[in-house]
Amino acid sequence: MLDNKINSQDFINFCNETLDISGKIALAHFRDIRDLTIKVDESPVTLADKQIEQVIRREIEKKYPKHNIVGEEFEVLNNESEYTWYIDPIDGTRSFIAGKNDFGTLIGLVKNDEIIGGVIDCPALKERWVSFEKNITMVNGNIIQCRKIDKLENSVMATTSSHQFGMKKWRAYQSLEESVKVTTTGSDCYNYGLLASGYLDIVAEKLTAPHDYLPLIKIVEGSGGVMTDWDGNRLPLDDKDVYVLASASKELHELALNKLNNK
Repeated sequence: MLDNKINSQDFINFCNETLDISGKIALAHFRDIRDLTIKVDESPVTLADKQIEQVIRREIEKKYPKHNIVGEEFEVLNNESEYTWYIDPIDGTRSFIAGKNDFGTLIGLVKNDEIIGGVIDCPALKERWVSFEKNITMVNGNIIQCRKIDKLENSVMATTSSHQFGMKKWRAYQSLEESVKVTTTGSDCYNYGLLASGYLDIVAEKLTAPHDYLPLIKIVEGSGGVMTDWDGNRLPLDDKDVYVLASASKELHELALNKLNNK
């Protein structure tokens, strides 16, 4: 129970019902892109991004009219509530535009400064990760756990793209990449679902805004993993251009941090 009025199952039911709606919009536009613009930060945005966020905002405002909303495409709705929803309507827009099916919709929920829920929905793959309970992450209703890996040389790592790193960060990343068994690129939010499910062991990358990373934290931590910045600090609620490290265990996380910081 999160408080006397709202419990975790209420949030889970709400997210599932809302994402069933938004997923249909995503699939209606998938591999049928006609409207594409480039934002000021040079990232692409489609009509689908905007329609999905509008629908999720509409559903939140209907169900939880006093809650705050922070989304990628529209202005912040600040009702001075202790609850704030974070929305990334299509995480992996480049993949979506290219017809790749590993894009996802992210929803996160923060109460004051505590992350209490996160969802990764990949409608084209029919996979949905949900975590609103302590130490529990589910995919399609089944409880999952990270793999217990304690050596870098046995681990599988992913990054969406290392091209966004500056030279200093790129060198740090290269030190880590050279230490793991296998590295894969691409896939954006899907990597964090795969880590939570026990297929990946490390994700290291740069994410640009809170709606990109806050929903992922609960998914990773609920399945037994760890997620911080590259210095081992807790990820902020309101920062941009954050270097993120997610690992399947505390032991593996410490080893990865040491590599990133040349220890």
